[in-house]
Amino acid sequence: MSGAVLLFGRLKDAFGAPSIPLPEGVGTAAELRGMLAHLNPDLAEMLRSKSVRIAVNQTMVADEAASRISPSDEIALLPPLSGG
Repeated sequence: MSGAVLLFGRLKDAFGAPSIPLPEGVGTAAELRGMLAHLNPDLAEMLRSKSVRIAVNQTMVADEAASRISPSDEIALLPPLSGG
């Protein structure tokens, strides 16, 4: 069974859903970022700039982290916040 990636803010709007299936073959946060940039080229610059944070099981992870993403993990993409 495949996991899901929770989306918020601009990412939710761009993908047209509050979540998307975890892409096959994703093992790390860096791989997830790259695959999502490929799926939605309009967001590639934002995703690659690392202004979008990735949380796995409610803990922020760095792209360089060796931790493997599992389909059973809760994965969330958090875009930069703005406002005042």
